[in-house]
Amino acid sequence: MAWRPKYKQLCAICRKNHVLISTRGQFPICTSCSMKQISQPITDEKFRKLFDIDNKLYEESSFLRSIKSNYLRFGSLSEKQIDTFKRVSAELANPVHKNSAQTATAQIAAEAAVISEKREKQESANEAKRVRQAKPKAKKPKK
Repeated sequence: MAWRPKYKQLCAICRKNHVLISTRGQFPICTSCSMKQISQPITDEKFRKLFDIDNKLYEESSFLRSIKSNYLRFGSLSEKQIDTFKRVSAELANPVHKNSAQTATAQIAAEAAVISEKREKQESANEAKRVRQAKPKAKKPKK
């Protein structure tokens, strides 16, 4: 993901709070206005259980707020949206689990680097051996 400059813009609803925006097409809405929008009651039992997470997580993640907002706006979500919502909310609720996954990835990357380094050394040794074998021996001059 490429880095984009961010700038502040007033919330489009309350016109009091500033919101960090990275693209011109984003709709600037502050956290408090967004929390007011997603506080509507949910009638479907399946989605009520899905969205029954701590409000602190909604305040921290604009992604979670947008998923709930999309449900309230359209009345349903795709399976990918539901799976991703569950995964992200679990990661935010248990940040230790996320860090251990990053640590495991770093360990795997370090092991792969060591293995590739050993392989490169072995290949260079094999190449040197082939060069020595292919090189003809110098003949001694006759007297």
